[in-house]
Amino acid sequence: DFPAFAWPEISADLRFDARALGHPLVAADKRVSNDVGPLVEGQALVVTGSNMSGKSTLLRSIGIAAVMATAGASVCAESLVLGRLRLATSMRVSDSLAEGASRFYAELRRLKLVTDMAARGPGVLFLLDEMLYGTNARERLIGARATIAWLLDHGALGAVSTHDLALADLSGPLATRARNVHFEEQVAGDAMTFDYRLRD
Repeated sequence: DFPAFAWPEISADLRFDARALGHPLVAADKRVSNDVGPLVEGQALVVTGSNMSGKSTLLRSIGIAAVMATAGASVCAESLVLGRLRLATSMRVSDSLAEGASRFYAELRRLKLVTDMAARGPGVLFLLDEMLYGTNARERLIGARATIAWLLDHGALGAVSTHDLALADLSGPLATRARNVHFEEQVAGDAMTFDYRLRD
């Protein structure tokens, strides 16, 4: 049904390397595809940009491609090379009145699942959307940096989206292991538009 989709190549290395990766549920005439990677064991992308610029869609595209490829299906990309990765995500986390859990607590529980997976060995592909959004800026920065560094130390690879530009300051232990990428908005008069192109 989708002859432009690619058959993934499964690599012996723990990696994710996609050319022209898109979201398969976005119509082809509206889809904007981006190169993602190469990401290898112990490396991450820190994705910044304004609301509606494409950060969450990029993370979902990575996750869908990993799941489809692992299941033996074609992927919405020109090419995809990936290792035998185990997907772990913290996305669309919400509070629960029934469980008495705030959004922050619900996200901490989800992050615990991600770190537990990474503790079992290398090869976790993590996707963390608006990490620790439910707490103050100082604690968010400290917690996010520590968690990302810990995941990379344990052989994970992945991507983190954030509005917090302080997290994009990749000094210290993340300096050589994380790469900043971003989406831009274009403003003309009173109108804001997005081209959904991933940029260094």
